[in-house]
Amino acid sequence: MNKIHNIVLRYFYLGNFKYAPGSVSSLFVLLFWFFIPNVPVLQFCILLLHIILGFHFCYLFSIEKNKNSDPGFIVIDEVVGMMISLYLLPKFFSTYLLAFILFRFFDILKPSIIYRSQNLKFGTGIMMDDIISGILSLLIVMGIFY
Repeated sequence: MNKIHNIVLRYFYLGNFKYAPGSVSSLFVLLFWFFIPNVPVLQFCILLLHIILGFHFCYLFSIEKNKNSDPGFIVIDEVVGMMISLYLLPKFFSTYLLAFILFRFFDILKPSIIYRSQNLKFGTGIMMDDIISGILSLLIVMGIFY
């Protein structure tokens, strides 16, 4: 892997944290996302860019390593999932905290379809379990606060 692969997959080296790199990167996104205005087009463009980069570099990783595993140092998937779970939520401590807790819950326990989605090939599974976790988290938070 070259330097750009490492920067994207490890999301500026947050994946290098020894303990809980997924939670650390999710917390970083929570703080970063708080300062992005709730402008749908802006948030969508940022999210879309991360999704495209995530799928692309996870695909390259799976081809290069010839496996479909999701090693702990790859955190671009957690970054995307957390961004989805925060998409257009009101900027309140309670909404962001609940989104974070729900996202980490779904991402760690991987119930039902989330678990099965990680078996998709060509790096897609690396991203999909976190995307589904993010969508479920967002729907629950929106259901509670709207």
